[in-house]
Amino acid sequence: MRNPKSGTLWLNPNFRKLLLTGLVMETMRQFETLAVAVFVFQKTGSPFYVAMMLFIQRAPLIPFGLALGVFADRFNRKVIFVSIFVVLVATAGTLGLLAAQDRIQIWHVAIGVFINGVIWITDFSVRRPMLAESVDSSLVGRAIGIDGAIRISALAFGPALGGALLQFTGMQGVYFFACAIYAGLGILAITVKYRPAIAAITKTSFASDFRSALGYARSRRVIVGILLITVIVDLWATPIRSMIPVIGKDELGLSPFLVGVLVSAQGAGALIGALLVMLRTNPIRYGRVYMYGSFLYLVAALLFSLSDWFTVSFPVVLIGGIGLAAFSTTQSALMLMAAPPEMRSRMLGLLAVGIGIGPLGILNIGLMARWFGAPNAVTIVSVEGLIALTCAAIIWPIIRRGEDVSPA
Repeated sequence: MRNPKSGTLWLNPNFRKLLLTGLVMETMRQFETLAVAVFVFQKTGSPFYVAMMLFIQRAPLIPFGLALGVFADRFNRKVIFVSIFVVLVATAGTLGLLAAQDRIQIWHVAIGVFINGVIWITDFSVRRPMLAESVDSSLVGRAIGIDGAIRISALAFGPALGGALLQFTGMQGVYFFACAIYAGLGILAITVKYRPAIAAITKTSFASDFRSALGYARSRRVIVGILLITVIVDLWATPIRSMIPVIGKDELGLSPFLVGVLVSAQGAGALIGALLVMLRTNPIRYGRVYMYGSFLYLVAALLFSLSDWFTVSFPVVLIGGIGLAAFSTTQSALMLMAAPPEMRSRMLGLLAVGIGIGPLGILNIGLMARWFGAPNAVTIVSVEGLIALTCAAIIWPIIRRGEDVSPA
């Protein structure tokens, strides 16, 4: 799959295909997340149930994150890659038919959200390592940074598209549209030419692979630092996103379309931030961008929780998107730059486990929203996250200092 003679990343057809697949998959994830959040809130009137949908989406990360990383190291990633689109088409098609027959229930939606959550994990252990293997080793950091920047741009239009389709076509339109898109991506995945950079692992046991992954991670302080910041952001910052639709509809009185626009404001900011990272940031500075972007995201969330007007909330959410992009676009790149090829799937699997701590934060913010209201819940969580991140920056400065992240 490597093609050192390709000249530039953009001349590499496999890189372009995997990049496009990542962009569209992330767009569809944001698209469906927004549609589900508004649909569930309309049906139940409960911000707790909205938060529970995000919890269900992220719950598979801890039990399946590292396991799928080990699995991907043992089998052909392209076969897994194509198979996930078969599952997505079947899921979206089934839910679309239920919605068209007016038989869809909240528990049906929850099952679909769970399946999509499992599929999301494979992006860490399957598509991103494939992307890294599609380019020369000296370009891995830049390639994954570009991928992160392009995927984060999905926040700019995925939610608005989801809100518009839900408002004008209902949930059946949301799911049938998703079904068609996933079918197209499956065809594109088949055309990717893939030859693994290393032989699949077959001689050792799953338990041995687990132990080797954990041992390597513990031996690399930079990897522990990346995981620490990931846990903080996903425990306190990421759950805040689940409250944007609730605050938009309940506190600001917005229509489903304008709720989508408000959520997309974060995406617009993310697009700006992603472009800055992609075009203006050297990969050796990714550590600092990762840390300070996390701070910006939480500060913006705190200001959003105090706003009562759409005209104020929109730019604040946009600024938060810039911080989110700085965090998200460098996260996987840092991990892939820190790990040798034979460890990449497993290290990204560990990253998925770190992200998997998010469901605990979702439960936390969901319960606080039920007890104190969504705006107060966001205020509390933002302050907690800023305190934790400040402590991490002081006690664990390895990322903030921008130390070398090349494999040991």
